[in-house]
Amino acid sequence: MSKIRVLPDSLANKIAAGEVVERPASIVKELIENSIDAGARQIIVAVESGGRRLIRIGDDGEGMSRDDAILAFERHATSKIKTAEDLEAITTLGFRGEALASIASVAKVRLRTQTDGALAGTEVEISGGRMLGVRDIPFSRGAEFEIRDLFFNVPARRKFLKSEATESYHITNLVTHYALANPQLSFTLTNNNRDSIRVTPAPDLRERAYQLFGGEFIGDLIEAIGESGEMRVRGFVSSPSSTRTTREGQFFFINGRYVRDKIISKALAEAYRAMIPAGVYPSAMLFVELPPGEVDVNVHPAKTEVRFVRGTIIHDLIRDAVRASISSAKAAATPFADNRSEPSASNSTETATTSEPRIERPPQLSREELRSAFRLQVPPPVQPPPQQQKMDLSFEPERVSTASGSERAPDVADVSAEEIELTVSTVAEPARYGNRIGCLGARGADSNSQLKPAQNLTLAADEINPIGQLHNSFIIAADRAGLLLVDQHVAHERILFEQHWRALGAKRIEVQRLLIPETIDLTPAQASAFDQLLPELEENGFELGRLSGRTIAIKSVPALLAAGAAQSLLLELLDAVEEDRKGLSLDELRAEIAAGLACRAAIKINMTLAPEKMRWLIDELLKMENPATCPHGRPIILRITAREIEKGFQRS
Repeated sequence: MSKIRVLPDSLANKIAAGEVVERPASIVKELIENSIDAGARQIIVAVESGGRRLIRIGDDGEGMSRDDAILAFERHATSKIKTAEDLEAITTLGFRGEALASIASVAKVRLRTQTDGALAGTEVEISGGRMLGVRDIPFSRGAEFEIRDLFFNVPARRKFLKSEATESYHITNLVTHYALANPQLSFTLTNNNRDSIRVTPAPDLRERAYQLFGGEFIGDLIEAIGESGEMRVRGFVSSPSSTRTTREGQFFFINGRYVRDKIISKALAEAYRAMIPAGVYPSAMLFVELPPGEVDVNVHPAKTEVRFVRGTIIHDLIRDAVRASISSAKAAATPFADNRSEPSASNSTETATTSEPRIERPPQLSREELRSAFRLQVPPPVQPPPQQQKMDLSFEPERVSTASGSERAPDVADVSAEEIELTVSTVAEPARYGNRIGCLGARGADSNSQLKPAQNLTLAADEINPIGQLHNSFIIAADRAGLLLVDQHVAHERILFEQHWRALGAKRIEVQRLLIPETIDLTPAQASAFDQLLPELEENGFELGRLSGRTIAIKSVPALLAAGAAQSLLLELLDAVEEDRKGLSLDELRAEIAAGLACRAAIKINMTLAPEKMRWLIDELLKMENPATCPHGRPIILRITAREIEKGFQRS
């Protein structure tokens, strides 16, 4: 008996659905692309329960005849490819012919459609790949797909869907991309009967960006245009002084198709090299146009990844176009030699200078002596509150490592990380957003670094004598054991963090009410995250309200936070939740908010402190449960023992 057999179409369609229908947003993508290809001027999307219960997409395109409506659900049925040569010149968004058959095999589908001039419309109903009925109905020109109970017959796939918030985020993000790529069309997205996106036809990309993201987003945009033969790039990028803490503000399109492409992403990053610090990202809306034969859009079932024939030319074209646009706009570009300055480029008002002074290496010290130059000894980490109630904030893709021990502390000798043995504690406090909220300059954990846990730092406040400041950023102090270097910003951040954390536990958050509420225009994705964060923001002392659309008003803020810093903190929190897309415990989320509040309220670097202020800072720091690290896991104190000083001067 033969072991090889041909699978029945019903099973083959379910296998194909595993490639095409990753989540509800995959269905939305396929159907929106079909609507655009059909010449629609208006596209209306409605979802319920993140698309699990219902996805409805209607358009006013050319519609389908009765025969085409039935045939469209057959596998590999398409109106967009006739010969093999057509694959070399694809100009439509949809073309594979697998989408409708795959969707119908794992959901309950109803299609209503009618062509212009037809006497009646057609309704096709399919459940789990089985045709239930075809009938004539009254209908207007266009098509409407209604998909219910996704994966109802494939429970193994259904259980891998994320929370409603996660799936809603992906749908919102996808509709946002196609609304950007097609400003001439009208788009509406409702989620559980509530408008998430509603935009009318716009004359150009800038106006469409204003409709979706508001005036603040487009205020700093610079037009970018470049050309190389038949290849062109156009769009807008942000100035180096206006950055974000995630890549959520970057939108890439190839011949009108939304893509995720490493070549474009790398070219954009290189264009901003030496203009912005690591850990922050520019906003960009870039459209690349090239002959169809120069790009393969058929390398991924969902068509979100492409392969260029001449990727190097595309890379250089984008990089040079963006650089030229920034230069012509005379945007301020500040070089950053490293990432150790505390605030990001987007928060330049927090510091007096843009980079930290560097100190020359003493020439007489050998590598071995430098290795033992500094050791930080700290007590065991403090444990966070025991109760870990789970809060549903599950947003999914990539996992972000914590910033515990992630940034090398400022050096007295300007030496590489390999030349200094620096040891810090592993902090138990949540620091999931360590390099995105608060200390934005903090580096991610480096698996190749020499960081190790240490114990037994014993400090008594009355034995420590502040001597002065190093570059108005680090307090120099002495005790019986030697010298101490204290990072004044993160020291104050630790104090404010623990004070706020205790007040939060006691429900005694002090609040200041704003005389004039501040307003923020959120992006569609930020608006989705806002609804999830709102209860915890209110617990932490914010009073926020929704105005029309996606505009929110800040009415009150925690007393320790300057009113002007509220907007940036809220946007970073929303962006970080978008990017993290994980289920966070309630305590983790509160700790991240508290850490962001503490960072913005803390003393900044490049700030002169009076001796009394230095004394107060050290006294208060040593009262904290964990005085060794800031809430993001960065060291606060470096110790240089008398023994190590003697050894450096060859007195041992």
